[in-house]
Amino acid sequence: MSRTQRLTFLGIAAVIAVVAVVVILTAGGGDDDGSGTQASATQTATPTPTQDQPEAQPQDAETPTPTPKPKPPLLQGGKVTRLEFKEGDTVKFRVVSPVAEEVHIHGYDIAKDLEPNKEITVSFPATIEGIFEIEYEHAAEQIGELRVEPN
Repeated sequence: MSRTQRLTFLGIAAVIAVVAVVVILTAGGGDDDGSGTQASATQTATPTPTQDQPEAQPQDAETPTPTPKPKPPLLQGGKVTRLEFKEGDTVKFRVVSPVAEEVHIHGYDIAKDLEPNKEITVSFPATIEGIFEIEYEHAAEQIGELRVEPN
């Protein structure tokens, strides 16, 4: 066998040895439990702060944006809005008027003053069962119907 042939065989043997080592390492060889499971770790380079580069501050976990609660129904002139609640619930609605007015909830005898074009929220416990008219008191215009059912 010539010297060239021997060097060729030696080169081929070296390549086979390198390939075998890579295959063994990639296949997770060397597990003592023999289960054949693979474990891999990925390393990520983290830059070291330098004089020109300030140290990175840990970022807070992103806080999910809360889902906004729907606004209570809006009562206004020109239509009668129907409201239904169970006894014990909190009745809540908004009212607006184009002129100075008073909103009155009959049966509950609740009255609230309204400034022109200024929306207010009315809230009270539903303690009386029945059907009650909500109106602009001075204009005698019904703007809502409150129904309170037994719980």
